[in-house]
Amino acid sequence: MQFHYSSKNPLYPMASCAFHAMHTRVEMLVVGVERDRGEELAHMLRERVCDMARRFNRFDMTSPLAVVNARAAVEAVSVDDELYMALQLCEVFRKGTYGYFSAAPTLKGAPFVLCDQSHEVRLQSEDALIDLGGFAKGFALEQIVTLLRSEGVGMALVNFGNSSIASIGHHPYGEGWGVGVENPECRGMQAFEVRLCDGAMSLSGRTPSGEYHIINPHTGVKVAQDEMILVEGRSPLVAEVLSTALYAAPASERATIMQSFGGYVATEIYCRGANVKCRRIE
Repeated sequence: MQFHYSSKNPLYPMASCAFHAMHTRVEMLVVGVERDRGEELAHMLRERVCDMARRFNRFDMTSPLAVVNARAAVEAVSVDDELYMALQLCEVFRKGTYGYFSAAPTLKGAPFVLCDQSHEVRLQSEDALIDLGGFAKGFALEQIVTLLRSEGVGMALVNFGNSSIASIGHHPYGEGWGVGVENPECRGMQAFEVRLCDGAMSLSGRTPSGEYHIINPHTGVKVAQDEMILVEGRSPLVAEVLSTALYAAPASERATIMQSFGGYVATEIYCRGANVKCRRIE
């Protein structure tokens, strides 16, 4: 883990850290803390994120999620409270987005059945495979913001790979944290800017290498659309899920999905070379 501390401005000393987890670069900037406290928070952040990364990694055969995928089509599998809550939320979001977000995007409909009394999970079919890739970063970011607030942090920015970002408080020299969205067709050129203050943003689209990777659960195939979907709002988790669902959905259905998410703003960003067009979904 990389850690840096600056006290050049005694009014606003800053601690920052960076490390890799969940297949991305995780960065944190905390304002107004002493060096020892900044290092302590950085280690807490890394430990919590890495723990969630392991637990939600379906490719790690020792993870709780991998156990569910391996056994739950044959027998009900008991899971811990955190994974059960995550799966509950996935079902809530699946219904709230008209099925365009799913924990099993290659399978149409409800991928699993939950038992609240026993905290057991049963997969609906042998073809069901739970993949929390479109959920885990937002879930982790939500947990980190809660953790930092509980530790008394009043100003901070946490960045998961420039696609999922959350802020606590405001920038020390302004009302919001300025976050730029890079034009994928003109590296170094900004396509859009967001001002975050006690809020979050999530960006969905092609991967940095240009791959289409988001699946439409209604068809089971990857969506080949070149626009980016940006969602801003209070919750990092809701923003993450919503940007994924909106990208997967046809443009004609996006406004209908947004009607269920008051307080959130979604924007379609179209980049054709240096030419950028943005349209709010409403």
